[in-house]
Amino acid sequence: MPNRKRNHSICLKLTDKEYDLWTAKQTASGLSKTDFLIRAIIRAEVRIYSIQESIAPLVHEVRKIGTNLNQLAYFSNIGQDERVRAEIGAIRRANDVVMGEISDFLDKPEFKVNAITEL
Repeated sequence: MPNRKRNHSICLKLTDKEYDLWTAKQTASGLSKTDFLIRAIIRAEVRIYSIQESIAPLVHEVRKIGTNLNQLAYFSNIGQDERVRAEIGAIRRANDVVMGEISDFLDKPEFKVNAITEL
């Protein structure tokens, strides 16, 4: 990294585990602590999501799938295998819909800061 006058400092508080991870990665990189942090900032991509509004309906759907799985276990235990086979397809389709919606949600963050190549 090129030398430049640095006028700002950041105070960072870490847990023991976070500090150990920081130290291990920084030491392995062979960079100074400052250069390691600057490189991490430059290369990082940050995504911000509004989880409450977007995920709440999906949580309801996942709970419904869980309820259906419990019903399958019950029907299987009482020997109604035909009913179990019929329900598996419905559960699989519902799961595919929920997973697709989660994937779409993750692809469209509310706010995104891309990595940059250099300062």
